[in-house]
Amino acid sequence: MASAKTSAQPAVRSPLPGPGTGPWQSPAWTMEERLLRIESMGKRIAGFVEYMCSVRDVTTTSNEAKEKAVLAFYDKLLVVERQLARIHDEFKLQ
Repeated sequence: MASAKTSAQPAVRSPLPGPGTGPWQSPAWTMEERLLRIESMGKRIAGFVEYMCSVRDVTTTSNEAKEKAVLAFYDKLLVVERQLARIHDEFKLQ
């Protein structure tokens, strides 16, 4: 009989709520509502960045898991930053 594998270490959880929480389940219909959500998302993203920058101090997670998470976060952040910079620059040129 096969048993489910369980981790001996407790999962490290982010202090921020995950996707799908809050008002994000409904569309933002106006520019004002979108701007408010952009501001809110910026704060959440800043929290994610702060948390990821602190993983070196987490002792309950292996270095391999930390490296994998930091690499994935960094790679995704590079892509998003380039896309947002392009939108920003195109708007400024108008």
